[in-house]
Amino acid sequence: MKILLIEDDSATADIIIETLTNYHWIVKRATDGEIGLQLAQTQEYDLILLDIGLPKLDGITLCKRLRSEGYENPILLLTAKDSTEAQVMGLDAGADDYIIKPFNIEILLARVRAFVRKVKTLPTLVNYENIQLNSANAEVICEGKTLPLTAKEYCLLELFLLNPKRIYTRRSILDRLWDFAEAPGEETVTTHIKCLRQKLKAAGATDPIETVYGLGYRLRSPQVAALPSPKTQTNLPSNSPTEKSAADRKAQAVTSKVWNQFKSKYVEQIKNLAELINVLNSGNFSPEQHQEATSLAHKLVGSLGMFGLIEAAQQAKQIELFLRANPLQTIQIQEAIKLVRLLQQIIEQAQTQAPPKVQASPQSPPSDALSSRILIVDDDLVLADRLRIEAIAWNLQVEIATDLKVARQMIAQSLPNIILLDLSFPGAEDGLTLMAEIQGRVPKIPVIIFTAREDLPDRIAAVRLGVSAFVRKPLSAQEILKIVTDVLKQKPQRTRGDRVLIVDDDPGFLNSLSTLLSSYGLQVTTSDHPQEFWQVLTACKPEVLILDLEMPEFDGIELCQVVRADPQWQHLKVIILSAHTETDTIAKAYAVGADAYISKSIPGTELATQILYRLQRW
Repeated sequence: MKILLIEDDSATADIIIETLTNYHWIVKRATDGEIGLQLAQTQEYDLILLDIGLPKLDGITLCKRLRSEGYENPILLLTAKDSTEAQVMGLDAGADDYIIKPFNIEILLARVRAFVRKVKTLPTLVNYENIQLNSANAEVICEGKTLPLTAKEYCLLELFLLNPKRIYTRRSILDRLWDFAEAPGEETVTTHIKCLRQKLKAAGATDPIETVYGLGYRLRSPQVAALPSPKTQTNLPSNSPTEKSAADRKAQAVTSKVWNQFKSKYVEQIKNLAELINVLNSGNFSPEQHQEATSLAHKLVGSLGMFGLIEAAQQAKQIELFLRANPLQTIQIQEAIKLVRLLQQIIEQAQTQAPPKVQASPQSPPSDALSSRILIVDDDLVLADRLRIEAIAWNLQVEIATDLKVARQMIAQSLPNIILLDLSFPGAEDGLTLMAEIQGRVPKIPVIIFTAREDLPDRIAAVRLGVSAFVRKPLSAQEILKIVTDVLKQKPQRTRGDRVLIVDDDPGFLNSLSTLLSSYGLQVTTSDHPQEFWQVLTACKPEVLILDLEMPEFDGIELCQVVRADPQWQHLKVIILSAHTETDTIAKAYAVGADAYISKSIPGTELATQILYRLQRW
């Protein structure tokens, strides 16, 4: 099941995501309302978990927008506002239900399961020969033993068991089990099915997945009755004490791990809140400082409650209520000062509590993962450490540099096999500066840009410096490491299709070629502004790209390099058009990854014929 979580608080989101992932739900997170709306409009989700207090577009407005557009899937609102008026506003906006922060994670799990059941009536227990899948606790049993499946492996098996007569192509599996933003290649499905088969075989099960050559995969016809009777489902003790205790331990483990990562952050946030309230007490404060203090207290309500610090969440809630008074009076500020001191004491005590030890269970990598050294250059220690832990399961060694100076020293001491590089760092330098410095090294070090920056000039600058891949944050640790191993192995693939994007600065030529290709049934999008190339590319999602060689600012060679550097687009078919017929020019086009080079000097009908001929040959 796919869930969209729209939540801007990192700690709250991490707990929800890791908990739901442990139950094999596929969770995509949006950090603000605009991104959340875009994802909900373009992707299919079984459920949306929606915070109300979001930047850029609040949850109530977002919910109204979706319902006005005919969105029918369930929406569960999450908020620290517990007033009747707030609840009525949320339900009137079209939400199916409302859950107040802080909430018990088991309560949230139960609500999620209830919503999913309303949308899709699925059996709780499914048997296939000696394999048993229990969706109540997300377990797969074979010969009496629990199989340690990853989230994707579990979802693959569930997909086939619940749809025994259906054939799934690799593309349809990607669409159902992966989020579009992750954008893995179709070989990802092959790898996961291979890993699932190996685990089932090792457990003594026959291979349940049949390859239908030329079509895809389906469930193999069992030798024993596969699906359970309604009576078997009804008798399943889905809330047994053993199941519940296991779920409690799992939820507690997730909470403890995330608390260990974020507790210093909350100490700092509470310190900032205390400083802001002291500014309010002085009487010399701006409306922005008042709003910042109120917003900070509001965020602490939900976050601290997620960690089971109910008393701390209650204090933060009371502080928020005092700060929301209009006009703000001295007595209310004085009460807020007392409460924030008490809040600091509670957090100091919580910091000294040792979280329970958690046994990590990383996702299984492809069986042919490489043994290589990765240098991560990123000042986000949470992300870097998560990658370091995950990399152990991939047989990869990870070193971390939190700034460019340290990165230079580490590269000078020992060359890594590959560099995962962020672009944004404090100060005048950015990641492109480091990349320019190592560009001429021999042997060449592959560099993957992993950044939240999305500007086309950044991508152009990166490909000019020889970037191997340009990946946009956020992305899961598993998908990042998959891209790393793909770059190290360098196994290109090509896709098929007939959605065409033509980029040329000559509007007359564009109109003529577009008309010709459209007459052959192709879906054609055109752009005569290469500066807007990336926005047009991501909007129309073509399967074939036709580029003019000579254009102002960014030429066809550079745009082709940009495409080949991005894992989402590196398998796109690219045709370069030019009036140049020099051997060196043609060779350069193929060297940067073009699939074909066609002369513009031929008549229009012949040009269209040559393009169609090359499309049929892929």
